[in-house]
Amino acid sequence: MSTYRVTIVGAGLGGLTLAHGLLRRGFDVAVYERDPHPDARSQGYRIQLDEPGLTGLRRCLPEHLFELCLATSGAPPARVHVRNRRLEPVADRAAAAQTPSGPAPRPRAFDRPTLRRILLAGLGGTVHHGAQLRGYELTSAGRVTARFGDGQSATGELLVGADGVGSSVRRQLLPGALVEDAGLRLIYGKIPLGGPAADDLPGWVFDAVFTVLAAGPGQPHVGLGPVRFGRPPELAGLAHDPPITLPATSDYLALLVGAPADHPAMPSLERLRGLDHRALRELAGRLLGDDWHPDVHRLLARWRTESLFPLRISTARSVPTLPPGPVTLLGDAVHAMSPVLAMGANTAIRDAGELVTALSAAVASGTPLPAAVEEYQRRMAGYAGPLVARSRQTGQARVGQR
Repeated sequence: MSTYRVTIVGAGLGGLTLAHGLLRRGFDVAVYERDPHPDARSQGYRIQLDEPGLTGLRRCLPEHLFELCLATSGAPPARVHVRNRRLEPVADRAAAAQTPSGPAPRPRAFDRPTLRRILLAGLGGTVHHGAQLRGYELTSAGRVTARFGDGQSATGELLVGADGVGSSVRRQLLPGALVEDAGLRLIYGKIPLGGPAADDLPGWVFDAVFTVLAAGPGQPHVGLGPVRFGRPPELAGLAHDPPITLPATSDYLALLVGAPADHPAMPSLERLRGLDHRALRELAGRLLGDDWHPDVHRLLARWRTESLFPLRISTARSVPTLPPGPVTLLGDAVHAMSPVLAMGANTAIRDAGELVTALSAAVASGTPLPAAVEEYQRRMAGYAGPLVARSRQTGQARVGQR
């Protein structure tokens, strides 16, 4: 059993997945999260996990938690549809690819808050909330000490920055690494699917794991994807041994309206963030004119107003070369990408699985941990770099990303 201590900054999907994988393999792990509690801010709604993310979860989680993840997810048709504003087909592709070992698992639609609650389960005192990283120092023994604003500190053999787009770890490790405004603004919300009203929704919204309605570069776009739980999360959690308290969440359709930041109807970022729910709904209606198909306006009318919130999309300029040593990064902290390929969460969770594999192999073979970290960083750059570039290119061509 390893006696190595790993400090993880950030209790998002990637950081929590990593914590599970390392704990299962005997590492001493502590996770520090700046939010005061798990529900301190909105974590969004739907996320899609494909082969990279599902494989990472399976690699890291105890089997009972992985099965609970699947039980509380949905499996819509494994297609991604692109249509124009009149709903005429533009592109249709399979969402499950062939891998060297055979067909990839079909994509699953998850509710992010539910998935995060499952990932928090079983970690107990491993996760420390209300801990904002202030900086870190390398010790003469080759270890690293992280210091937090609440007075806590943690010293270990490895510090992992899993703290998202605004990563404090990245700012110190790579002060020149740029995360750029992608020039896209989103209004994100959901439409409840419970009850007979769901029967009035157009059938095409359920024909794919995700559908994009694109009017062309420089114009608004709409994205939507259904979340139909295999089993109601609160019931699946209660049936788990031991029981896990999961949010009572009904099936829904996640729906977003996006537009370039310089669109004439889009206010400044500061003003956008200051709009209340009703004003966000009104703004979305102005962005989508009368030339959009009536189905789209009927969907907007079904938005749950109190679910709406604005988002600014950011992207890494490229995946930077990480220096060797006892500090590394995963997920959006190193390779933020726009959501057009639905690969952000997938890649963060894949990072966790890759890092767990590299560190475990090092312990088993007696290889120094820095060499294992360097191998992880090499592999991560190899798959994440092309995804950042492809996300940018697709976003520029489809929805007006910078």
